[in-house]
Amino acid sequence: MQSRLLILLALCPSSCAFQLVGFNRLQNVHTSGSNRMRYMQPSSAIENDEVKARSRRLAQDKFSNDKRVPRTELLAATLDSVVDVDNNNHVASLWGGFDIPMPGPNTVEAATKVLSASLLITGNTVGSSMFVLPEAVGGVGLINGSVLFLGLYLYNLISGLLLADVAIKLHESSECEVPASFKDFADAAMKSETAGNAIGAASLLINSCFLAFGISHAGHLVANTLSGFGLEPTMVAAGFSFILATASCTQTNHGLEKIANVAVMVLFSSFASLLLPSLANVSDPLGTILAPGTNPEGFAPAAVAAIPLILSSLTYQNIVPSITKLLDFDRTKSTTAIALGSFLPMAVYIAWCFAALGGGLDNLTASGTGGAAFTAFSASALIGSCVACIMSLAEEYESIISNAFSREQYCSVNDKFSIPAVTMAVAPPAAVVVGTGCSDLTCTLHFCGAFVTPFLYGLLPVILFQTISKKDGEMASYPSLGSTILAGGAVGCIGQEIIHDISQMIA
Repeated sequence: MQSRLLILLALCPSSCAFQLVGFNRLQNVHTSGSNRMRYMQPSSAIENDEVKARSRRLAQDKFSNDKRVPRTELLAATLDSVVDVDNNNHVASLWGGFDIPMPGPNTVEAATKVLSASLLITGNTVGSSMFVLPEAVGGVGLINGSVLFLGLYLYNLISGLLLADVAIKLHESSECEVPASFKDFADAAMKSETAGNAIGAASLLINSCFLAFGISHAGHLVANTLSGFGLEPTMVAAGFSFILATASCTQTNHGLEKIANVAVMVLFSSFASLLLPSLANVSDPLGTILAPGTNPEGFAPAAVAAIPLILSSLTYQNIVPSITKLLDFDRTKSTTAIALGSFLPMAVYIAWCFAALGGGLDNLTASGTGGAAFTAFSASALIGSCVACIMSLAEEYESIISNAFSREQYCSVNDKFSIPAVTMAVAPPAAVVVGTGCSDLTCTLHFCGAFVTPFLYGLLPVILFQTISKKDGEMASYPSLGSTILAGGAVGCIGQEIIHDISQMIA
């Protein structure tokens, strides 16, 4: 019988042979002990119809019980060919050699968590400091300012990744969770109470300065927006501080994260509504990009004045320990969140400076719609930045309170900040704002960018990382070039600021 069929195939045209093979269609057989598919050769003409019917019923039962696969006419037409869908979210292909991965709930959840952490970094970075950046960037020119932004972004990225690795190493070498506190980092890595206190004080100082600057600008923003009510900026700043403190006491860490994320979403939506019309209103885009610096003393003095402000405006490392904790101390997730969350503020700042220097922003805010978008943008930037600063300050004060009343280190991890920690975090910056009459505190940003930031986020990450690596008996996995850039940049920034201040005093 088989020999007759072969002779017939040889004599028939190709179309007839095709029809004959189609008549003897491929049958799929499930291989026991495996989720793969195996395809048989064309069956003989005398194959038992009962076997074919049973194979079809097995395929139909399998697909009807799998709720992941929708019932369609195309599916019904291919039930004779497809038998199995494996249990690992892979669809067995008709080609037999490919597996198509299906995104599972864990993948979506992980991506959402990383994105949420990235937005928290962005909300912590983009704050009221951006309102003083156009003048600083205009002094060196937009092109040179963009280069400074990119260089300082990479500088902060190296610093942030080193700090994240320190937090993860502390977590891996500890029997319990590690609180997000720079003081605890120093206590664990350097075994020095003096060093821990100095680092904790520097962290408290820089975050308090940023929080005071944000509270002051919030007071002026609300008072100017609601000018018809005759509100005093000082009283508005005090009320804003009270609202922040109440939210920080009553919300969990994840609740505060959600508040910051909502603020970031409003920030980007309002920024888009501001940026696109502002770019259209720029009369000479190319001229704005190529315009030289406006500082009459030249590029070097303008750069000396701009670098501390840009560096402090791109600072986010205070929230890195909290980010690693929110991402379960996962290196890949933490790296992705830090790189993405710190890149977005740089792009926002450069676009903001371009629109402001080109005159498009002033023309837009003069209108009612543009003014409302600018108010929403400013308010969301202030809220997101202040919430992140309070989280970082409260972490430090929680560590101080825990060490003062308990000898247990690192194991006391709470999902909600205590009232004393929040009070200590908000009260000093608010008192400074009220005591100065809600005056402009731009000088605090310059001071932090010139002295505190290079020490805390330049020298400290290198010291902590090297100390922990030696303690664990490991060679430094991070390129030595990164540590050299951090240490050299920190020393150079502090040195040039000291020289500049001395020259100003002599003059």
